[in-house]
Amino acid sequence: MKSIIFVIDLSTIARTTCRLRDRFGGNTLKVIIRKIYQTRYFWSHLVRAELKNKFRRSKLGILWTFMNPLLLTALMSTVFGTVFNMSFADYAPYVLSGLIVWELISSSFIGGGYSIMTGEQYIRQFNHPVIIYTLRSALVFTITFVIAMLSLGFWMLIVSPANVILGLITLPLTTLLYFCLSWAITTIAGFTNAKYRDYPQVMALVIQAVWYVSPVFFKKDMFTTNPTLEALFNLNPITHILNLIRDPFLNGVMPTITDYLYTLGTILVFSLWAGSIYKKNSRKVIFYL
Repeated sequence: MKSIIFVIDLSTIARTTCRLRDRFGGNTLKVIIRKIYQTRYFWSHLVRAELKNKFRRSKLGILWTFMNPLLLTALMSTVFGTVFNMSFADYAPYVLSGLIVWELISSSFIGGGYSIMTGEQYIRQFNHPVIIYTLRSALVFTITFVIAMLSLGFWMLIVSPANVILGLITLPLTTLLYFCLSWAITTIAGFTNAKYRDYPQVMALVIQAVWYVSPVFFKKDMFTTNPTLEALFNLNPITHILNLIRDPFLNGVMPTITDYLYTLGTILVFSLWAGSIYKKNSRKVIFYL
């Protein structure tokens, strides 16, 4: 009888331990993926709600996401094209592609900082993995990117229709890679801003500085005058991340293996960093809010 009771007690302890691990310490990758899948209806609803709120009370609505990069491109291409003595027809698609991708990256770094804070009421009420709130923001940023890409597709359809076909073939993989990068960055930003509220202001300055040393609107020809600048241009991950869009849509060629490897390496670095931050702060984030 004692042995039976002992076995029952052990099984009860094991079940209780599993529940406690899942609730308080279940941060293994398998557990996280399972919980994200189990809460898919919840966070997908949050994505739809945020998209609706993004365009609420706007006369142009979703059309503004399409028009904004076009208008900004027209302005920048006119000004910088005159300064750098470049043809508007050649320079404008380069600027447009840079602005669209840069908007995704900068939104992940700056807007992603509010991903966890805006989910405070849900975090206090539900025992869902905190990472679903950064997932929500990353999905919103990626969907916005896809909508903005319609402007580049429309432009290239007029200028070079053949390139659009190759661009559409490569776009699904590129979008997936951009989403993974955005999610990793948003996770880092979300936890950092929850803990340090000066993050958005500091990061805005950092992003602005990176903007001027990245080929968002500076073409490669501007870096070849100095060997050091040219080397930095080729080593800059943003150069290769942008090439995933620019090569097929602007040049009509597939992105190189080097571009994909640089992008994957960047995603891996940010993902490992995000995983480390999540592991250290997921159970303490409630005290930061």
